[in-house]
Amino acid sequence: MTDAKPSGAAARVVDFLGDVGSRWGLPPEACRVHGYLYLNVTPLTEAELRAQLGTSEAALEEAVAWLADYRLIERTHANAWRSESDPWELMMRALQERQRREIGPALELLRDCRRAALAEGKRQSMVAVQIDKLLRLVEDLAAISRQAQRLSPAMVRQMVGFGGLAVRLLDRTLSRRERS
Repeated sequence: MTDAKPSGAAARVVDFLGDVGSRWGLPPEACRVHGYLYLNVTPLTEAELRAQLGTSEAALEEAVAWLADYRLIERTHANAWRSESDPWELMMRALQERQRREIGPALELLRDCRRAALAEGKRQSMVAVQIDKLLRLVEDLAAISRQAQRLSPAMVRQMVGFGGLAVRLLDRTLSRRERS
């Protein structure tokens, strides 16, 4: 894949990742670059990435900086970058970074706003109740994320795989009953 621009399946995956990344609030060009590095498996220089993805130097620099900051790519030698080839490891890294950058500040803000709403008195009691519900949800998600980080990517893969298998079996069983 290093000789020419991505085509066929690779181009479709790279473009899909850019589109879906933007829907998830991620920089689309960073998602495209990451997708291409992931699919390519071997390290690529910035010049190769620019040529193959048809991106500007500034856009590529921004994408690479974002990906490196999130620990999704690493420099192998002068201007060459690589991505982890295990999608589960990438998912765990991404979750760790999102937790560090987003969950902590969200918890702090929600706790502060709940205290403020309670201090404002009866008039804000419904707001405090709603903030408290949101706070509990974020605390639960943070707890799940912390526990998941204690597990290896292989263990998470097995757990999710087992859960997926169980759901597929349940779907097949329920689908047969509905048709009967």
